[in-house]
Amino acid sequence: MGQSLAVDTDEVHERIVTGVATLEDIDPLSLPPLFEAVDPDALAAIFATTESGERRAGRIGFSYADHEITVEFDQRDDPIVTID
Repeated sequence: MGQSLAVDTDEVHERIVTGVATLEDIDPLSLPPLFEAVDPDALAAIFATTESGERRAGRIGFSYADHEITVEFDQRDDPIVTID
């Protein structure tokens, strides 16, 4: 079962933890720290707007709490977090 969430760049790490907790039907605080899978600050920075104000595009994937996480950004839409 997967879940996709449209999210704000600043909230990507929070949405990952909340999404996994929702899929597992557990309290987010019972999950392992996200920083054990990926650096949350680096994750947000990768897809932040450039100094010229343009949006970046890209995709990153990693494992977290027995789920495959994908974060995709393009220059038109808000970032999408997919949890499988």
